[in-house]
Amino acid sequence: MRKLFADKEHVYHLQGQAILESEDGTHEYVAWDSKDDKLSWIKGKAVIVEDILCLTSITSEGEEEGVETSLELEYELNQFPKWDKTKYYCVVVGGGQAALMKYCETGEPLDAGKDEYNAIQAMLKKYGVALQ
Repeated sequence: MRKLFADKEHVYHLQGQAILESEDGTHEYVAWDSKDDKLSWIKGKAVIVEDILCLTSITSEGEEEGVETSLELEYELNQFPKWDKTKYYCVVVGGGQAALMKYCETGEPLDAGKDEYNAIQAMLKKYGVALQ
């Protein structure tokens, strides 16, 4: 896992994912998945839009080395500070559509139609991203 984090200024954890901050201020994310009794990972770009961390296109993927279970992964991630640079995060899927709008602190989804959700929807729309 440490290989994934090489050459990064800071590493944070966010709801089972790692957020990587480079020296130049750019961000990436790493997420994990268990398939066929193997722990695999995907790495992608992360972009901050006002108070929202948008997890975008996948840039690479592979199998995890050195960590065998989800519990080990959770322990490793908890060694890093919690992501606190934005209040919300979402996954941006193809076509500029954002899904899974959640609070960074709790991982709870935002309720559609509420004032906070509508404000975020308007904020994202300014950047060409629509909430599904």
